[in-house]
Amino acid sequence: MSTEPGRGPERPGARPAWVPALKGGALLLLIGLAVWYLIGWTPPTVEQIHAFVARFGVWGPLVFGLVFALVAATPVPVTIMAVSGGFLFGMAQGSVLGVVATTTGAWLGYWLARFLGRDALYRLAGPRVEAVEARLRGKGFLTVLVLRPVLPNWTLSYGSGLVRIPQRDYLGATLLGGTPGQLSFAAVGAFTSRPSWPALAVVAASWAAVVVVGVIAWRHARRAEHRADPEGGEDPAGHNGPGGAGDPEGPGDEGRPRAG
Repeated sequence: MSTEPGRGPERPGARPAWVPALKGGALLLLIGLAVWYLIGWTPPTVEQIHAFVARFGVWGPLVFGLVFALVAATPVPVTIMAVSGGFLFGMAQGSVLGVVATTTGAWLGYWLARFLGRDALYRLAGPRVEAVEARLRGKGFLTVLVLRPVLPNWTLSYGSGLVRIPQRDYLGATLLGGTPGQLSFAAVGAFTSRPSWPALAVVAASWAAVVVVGVIAWRHARRAEHRADPEGGEDPAGHNGPGGAGDPEGPGDEGRPRAG
């Protein structure tokens, strides 16, 4: 797991103020357009996706994977794509397409937010962003792994890019934390197309893996936090608790007559 802190943005004044404002505005515009589209959006059916993919013949799986990855980089839900992959291509191929496409889309979303929104966010709330990054330093992998089953893909992707969680940590946790969910969705699609007990077993095992991985990651994160800030240990100001080297009044000062 990488403990390398993210490289900070350029100092204010290193580039014109309108540049980060323009980039941040572009990111907000993209998110706004996606949300506006979702308001009146009707998800396509599996049959509609099948008809679209069938037009490309042998290139159908590749086209499906590319569209899947682009969708995964936006706020548009990817569940229908993940289930359709299992329905159209079977559990094995659908799972591979789902894992590759969601990881690629998450990586695109990460860099989209990092490139367009980071500088603007830093200008608006620099000290707070630095505080969040300091708290996440060395914990990026576990943080993403714990949150991956909980938050929507795009929320975690954009947030990780904005606070500069190291790319290696982000991709590793996304791959590990997202794989069980994609296996289960592909199995659901495969079961819908060709009902079988193995598909149901994969669904159950995948969601059990999601729970197990989440609990293990959460416990590791709690232990790491406890080691970093043990009870009674040194506080951020350098004090060692009552009577310590940083305490202006040691334990013997209470009740001790002061020089007058």
